[in-house]
Amino acid sequence: MDIETVPVKMSDIRIPKRSELNELKIRALENSPNSLSSLLHDKKEPIVLYRGTRPYEICNGRHRIYLAAQQGIKVIPAGFN
Repeated sequence: MDIETVPVKMSDIRIPKRSELNELKIRALENSPNSLSSLLHDKKEPIVLYRGTRPYEICNGRHRIYLAAQQGIKVIPAGFN
């Protein structure tokens, strides 16, 4: 993907509930050799949000956003679709 990312406050994103996510994907991300920070800043697969009113809905990156929220991260890089 070739999407430009900008800093977005987590408080402006609708954070998914764990029950809405694939548990295996969460565990894979938690056990990844890459840090969550590097996964959040991945230029090949950026987090993408839908344009519109806040809270923004997630187009791509729901599991990473969930984990970022769990770790108390306040701002993430995201693009808009």
